[in-house]
Amino acid sequence: MANPIFRVNSTGPEYRASLRSRLIVGFVLIAILVPCLIVGSWAFFAAVGLFLAIAVLEMIRAPGKKYHWWIYVISYLTTFAFVYWFVFKGNGAAYLESIESGEPFVFSLEDYFSTLDISIITVAVTIGLYLLTAILDKDFGFDDASYFIAFSILLGLGFQSVYFLRYYPFYLGSSPLYSGYEWYGGMSYDAYAGTGEFRYLISTELIFFAMIGGVFNDTFAYFGGVYFGKHPLNKRISPHKTIEGFLIGWFASTASLLVIGLVLAATGYPILPTLDLAHWYYIVLLAIVIPLIAVLGDLSLSMVKRHFGIKDFGNVLRGHGGVLDRVDSLLFVAIATTIICIFITNGWNFFI
Repeated sequence: MANPIFRVNSTGPEYRASLRSRLIVGFVLIAILVPCLIVGSWAFFAAVGLFLAIAVLEMIRAPGKKYHWWIYVISYLTTFAFVYWFVFKGNGAAYLESIESGEPFVFSLEDYFSTLDISIITVAVTIGLYLLTAILDKDFGFDDASYFIAFSILLGLGFQSVYFLRYYPFYLGSSPLYSGYEWYGGMSYDAYAGTGEFRYLISTELIFFAMIGGVFNDTFAYFGGVYFGKHPLNKRISPHKTIEGFLIGWFASTASLLVIGLVLAATGYPILPTLDLAHWYYIVLLAIVIPLIAVLGDLSLSMVKRHFGIKDFGNVLRGHGGVLDRVDSLLFVAIATTIICIFITNGWNFFI
């Protein structure tokens, strides 16, 4: 009898054991991270900061070399500076302004997310420190310096974008761009922002939207590849990823994001005021782009692992590898979604 055109791949006990471990760890992560994300403020900052600290450690260990202690110091200082400097800069400026005006100063974690803000000075210092180390340290070459410079900036942009997606709605609410704009259920931001529903639920829509896009793409691509994968997507970088898995993940994630974005807009609770039904095409744009960027992130970090000859960046998450193995696609998705949202808000003005 001829082989059927459409055939499901068979799986063994090793796959089922791995899947069970993945599901358990996944549910534990959801139980820990989702409440922190909803509460926001210091809980969210602490959770993301912990993940960033582990990610930096995995970045340092990935090459498989034993670096001196000063590489750890430089890596942590520069990467954390990329992520958090703009918060301290904004609060510092607010503090000086409060001294001049006589108004009380209140430290804020939410008011400075109008755009991505990577310090040029920090970039210059990072490049200088790593290159100087490559000159002075015989165990730290140019290849090491290039890797650490690129990866530090990537982590800085990625984790800062995660904060951006959580707190951008607060910036829009206080921005003159949307003064008096009717956001949710016909209410203005000023009327809605004081309610717990906005602070703990509505303001999370944007980051949940981006995360769902990345997670759904990874999940459907994984199962699509396991059960229906036949043709390698890029055997040189990731031999287990398949074209079938890529297409299933892309279509499933895009469809899910379209439904979520359009339903929220139709019920009067758009993800952002610029993502309402009148601007449905922006929802379509994000729904199509987010899964593609997720694949780019996954393959990019797979390329790094392939270069260093490692299977995972770490083993802190049983069955999932390290933190970087879990957030690879999400970091790229966060950066892309942040950039698109900034352009949409500014009317695609590239000069703002």
